Amino acid sequence: MEDPISALGNQLSRISTRACSRRSLLASLALLGLYPLLQGCSADKPMTIAMHPWPGYELLFLAERQGWLCKNCVRLRETTSASVSLQALHRGEVDGAALTLDEMLTARNNGLPLTAILVFDISSGADKLMVRPEIRSLPDLAGKRIGVEQNALGALLLQLTLQAGGLQLNQLEVVNLPIDRHLESWQTTHLDAVITYEPQATRLAAAGAQILLDSRRFPGMILDVLAIRTELLDAGKECLRSLTAGHFRALQHLRQNRQDAAYRIADQMRLSPHQVLDTFRELELPSLESNRQYLGGSSPKLLKAATMLHQIMLDNGLIRRIDPFTDLVSDRFLPKEDA
Repeated sequence: MEDPISALGNQLSRISTRACSRRSLLASLALLGLYPLLQGCSADKPMTIAMHPWPGYELLFLAERQGWLCKNCVRLRETTSASVSLQALHRGEVDGAALTLDEMLTARNNGLPLTAILVFDISSGADKLMVRPEIRSLPDLAGKRIGVEQNALGALLLQLTLQAGGLQLNQLEVVNLPIDRHLESWQTTHLDAVITYEPQATRLAAAGAQILLDSRRFPGMILDVLAIRTELLDAGKECLRSLTAGHFRALQHLRQNRQDAAYRIADQMRLSPHQVLDTFRELELPSLESNRQYLGGSSPKLLKAATMLHQIMLDNGLIRRIDPFTDLVSDRFLPKEDA
């Protein structure tokens, strides 16, 4: 039996969603028994989603460029970093953001109710500690200067690095370094190490930085989610269904035609198509069915991951209040197999 997402991709490839033809979409989706975009072109006000450069988010950017997101329903705002995306969320400038799970938990701890409606990826090597060649082990970091973005992910990875190396924070000189300045600072200032992620990691490697540790050391700890302001879920349901459907359409395109997808993503990431595919090899990209397991059922997998991560963050002073996890996840905006 044909996979429902494959069927969706085959049908939508013959439809111009850029023109938002409701009649064509409804007819094709009805045949498939899916309901991701049925009302996606009728929203009075589009939802704005903040996203910074990261391979796992590129599928939504690809969906936007290919016309697989309805312009009347969704707008993507590219930011320079997760910190900037979070600032836009706190100021009420955007309705949601692509964030790591720990960043979402930190925002909730700071009084911003957010709900995860999609799991983009699980990092399995794409987040890295990169160092000068003379640094050969984690204890060698003692007394060294390390660049870290001052956000939840940066703090978490720094703490995990210290624990793995048996180091104390006061043994390092920590420099606050936004992600978009990692390469420039590596080339122009005296940095011994940097906690970074793709696509900057590939650029740093080209500049001579070497990987000392990556997220494979901490499996299941770093997940990226689409976090939406909880109070907007009901009013924005049509737009949210359009978003998730667009993501899975792009994911299917990546799986069916990797070279074409890599070519289309390369300019956005400022990497070669070959480098784009290399970055995706360090990510697990959950399918629609996996997303249902992460976000739905009586015991969502994302809730289990959040519980473990939440305790680590509490123990290390990264958050200060216990999160009851109310409305932490929702699977009701994912494409469905039956209308």
